[in-house]
Amino acid sequence: MRISLAIACAAVVALLSVGALTQQFPLKQDVERLAQGPMRVDRVKEGLYVIRGPFLKCGTRGCRPNGPDDGLIHEPGDVAMRITPAGVILIDDKYPENVADVLTLVKSITPLPVKYLLNTHHHGDHVSGNANIREMGVDVIAHKNIRENFLRIRQPGEPNITFADQGAVYLGGVEVQMFYLGRGHTNGDTVIYFPDLKTVHTGDLIIDGMPVIDYPGGGSALEFVKTIDNLLKIDFDTMIPGHGRVMTKDEVRAYKVRFETMNERMRDLVRRNVPKDQVATLEQARTQLKLADLGWDNSVSTTAWLGSIGRYYDEMAAAQ
Repeated sequence: MRISLAIACAAVVALLSVGALTQQFPLKQDVERLAQGPMRVDRVKEGLYVIRGPFLKCGTRGCRPNGPDDGLIHEPGDVAMRITPAGVILIDDKYPENVADVLTLVKSITPLPVKYLLNTHHHGDHVSGNANIREMGVDVIAHKNIRENFLRIRQPGEPNITFADQGAVYLGGVEVQMFYLGRGHTNGDTVIYFPDLKTVHTGDLIIDGMPVIDYPGGGSALEFVKTIDNLLKIDFDTMIPGHGRVMTKDEVRAYKVRFETMNERMRDLVRRNVPKDQVATLEQARTQLKLADLGWDNSVSTTAWLGSIGRYYDEMAAAQ
């Protein structure tokens, strides 16, 4: 009885804490709706740019035979480029077929060469162009788990320089820092920090859509929230996400609240003994977890998120 009461009290405290935070931030994410179009480069701050697109129907590589179509426009991962007097530091590179266009857009901003490539995580829509960049003689730097994930899935272009918890690149008087803050989307998620600009590139730790948990890649819904907490300790005001528009630090705070809310809703289903097969389909998940409240019922990543729904349920059940 005492154990049951303690669990109930903890649940109430968690709900009250999340409720207090939702009064500060809008619970529903206003996800950007994309239109089809080519790759483009946008200025973030002086010397820092983001390369977005191409914007394609069905998925990040467009419509494919027998592939899913959620009716939305998608884009591969956001690439950042930091221009220095001595060259370019590139963060991620999209798919192999995108690399030529990425480099063309870099050249539209500066004639200086790419000197370093940093990776945020191992997923193909972000970094499977690595092999193309390495052929240019450019070093690829990443967390050690990213390299291990490349090797595990036999993806070409594995990073040739790794770090454990943090690293830095210095070029032309500019410092770019790399932090491993814990598991989340994968077990190698790296935050790239531009300290002079108070800007971060988070990879898929934060996206303009619902969070995706890659359990085979070492992801964790519970650790994800802790990692976002660690991210918020960094002194930044601007964030380049893994996918989507540039955001503010307050939007990252709001994202964390949404994630905590979704986690608490899944915990509640487990506590009430709602069977796992009753959250197996997209419609069931939308209803049971009230995804529309979060703005995540039909985001660019909702279909991908659903692929891990069973593991998500199991993680919450194991944590009871």
